[in-house]
Amino acid sequence: MKRLVTPPSRPRSALVTARVGMRDSWLQKATPRGQSTWAELKRQFHALHVPADICETLQRWGASPDDLEPLLRMVRDIVFSNAVHRAEAKRVKWTAGTARDPHHKFTPEEPGALRPLLDIVERVISDLEHLRQWEFKPPIELHELDAKHEPTRRTVRLSRLDEAIREAFDKARKELLWVRESLRKATQRPRGRKATLVQPFRVSALPKPARRRELAKMVGLQLLALHPDRKTRPRAARATADRLAGDIIDSIPVLNEISARVE
Repeated sequence: MKRLVTPPSRPRSALVTARVGMRDSWLQKATPRGQSTWAELKRQFHALHVPADICETLQRWGASPDDLEPLLRMVRDIVFSNAVHRAEAKRVKWTAGTARDPHHKFTPEEPGALRPLLDIVERVISDLEHLRQWEFKPPIELHELDAKHEPTRRTVRLSRLDEAIREAFDKARKELLWVRESLRKATQRPRGRKATLVQPFRVSALPKPARRRELAKMVGLQLLALHPDRKTRPRAARATADRLAGDIIDSIPVLNEISARVE
């Protein structure tokens, strides 16, 4: 009789290690992110509508692409924050509408999409309350009859609706109260002048209103830190940084569209 010899089994830990270490042949490794190049930096600034001559000026200053990362983040945050704020303002205008402006342009009132619905709900709640407290004037007189349909000379005067009917009206009215409250919050128009431009903000935070010169000042501080003559000729360097900052703010479409609409 022949004796069969089975090969020793591999330990389970070795199998697990081998499987973890194996990679599929089609799976490619991601290219490691290197340092930013001027071509990539110009492409990102161009996506934000920053003029190409500003990038060339910064390149002549001797700044490296990595030195311009804070400036790029600042401009990107300004663009995205104001774009989000503009979209939110459009949503509020769509739901609540705009009030009449009799002092400047005599613009008519725009009711918005939800305000007609709020008017209907208000009217229905008022009608239900009126029905719940309805009184007949003069009261309805009911003459009692006996089993032979003969009058018993007893009279009942009814001035209000039946209790069950009034409870049904009151229940329907209470069901509509929370609908009216939600519509009032959605169509509430904020008082005062609306902020057209805002500072960079996070999604979870409330936007702070800002003027164009404040946004230009924020960008100008980043540009001044890149100017080669900021220590030897600080006044001239600040003037150049402020001019370039104004050009950057003026070149961003979302900021100019908001301001043009206000003017």
